Amino acid sequence: MGITIGKRTYDLLNKQITEEFTSEYLYLAMSAVLADMGLNGCASWMVHQANEERQHGIKIYNHILMRGAKVRLGPIPAPKQEWRAPLHIFEEVLRHEQKVTNLIHAIYEAAVADKDYQTMSFIQWFIDEQLDEEATATGLLDRLRKMQSTDLGVLMFDAELGKRTV
Repeated sequence: MGITIGKRTYDLLNKQITEEFTSEYLYLAMSAVLADMGLNGCASWMVHQANEERQHGIKIYNHILMRGAKVRLGPIPAPKQEWRAPLHIFEEVLRHEQKVTNLIHAIYEAAVADKDYQTMSFIQWFIDEQLDEEATATGLLDRLRKMQSTDLGVLMFDAELGKRTV
């Protein structure tokens, strides 16, 4: 079976696999820092996010294979591993999700240029997912900003995130 993906789309999809696993590492690093801060609910939430990112990477990996192309994995850089406060972590989560949204949009734009209808359809799920991810990150960050003025507020925020189920 020959490659059925345009060159630019193919390159961006392979790059996105690396980005998804880089995101997984970032969220695991955030989880470790939050656990060190004694915020186990927030740490658990980040592990859940890390697992989602891994699943996203595998989803793209499978799409490339189903299209008859070879997967090209890139190196995963070490993530930042120190933050001063939970607020800084959740601010970075939002910035990171915004970056991922832009990368996903670039894949869609490449697929349109390549007239790659299968990838356009496939990547639409990620576009919708990123809308949800950014909204969630914004909502959590807004709540944390309001609650961070007291230790009790941060503990309540942590308890809330610890209730997240898969």
